[in-house]
Amino acid sequence: MAEITASAYSDLRNYIQSNWKYIELQDDTGVVIVRLSPSDSRVTWTHLAGEQTLKLQVIIKGSDSDITAPKTFAKSVIYNVATGGNPLSVESFTAFTIEGDQDELTVIHSFEVPKVV
Repeated sequence: MAEITASAYSDLRNYIQSNWKYIELQDDTGVVIVRLSPSDSRVTWTHLAGEQTLKLQVIIKGSDSDITAPKTFAKSVIYNVATGGNPLSVESFTAFTIEGDQDELTVIHSFEVPKVV
């Protein structure tokens, strides 16, 4: 079996960053709260170019128009489509409840594409 090259891993990371761009936040029972893309100002890629760990960050505030408090968040899911689709990466975190406009939640969904040379 052949190993793929460092260029191939870099291409995979670039593909993921360009296409796996929708982050969905779910409650503690797996019910969807919101799905956002990097075109939303609350969502940003935070890793440095060439890093093997890709990080997609979302910051949610109780004052956001699409959040109705109280709301408990417990999982982030990455998709390559705006609606529907199959989960590509799932990450659970300690549940956090937004109870009012002043509350803020930062989620950093990390996934690794190895072989940085």
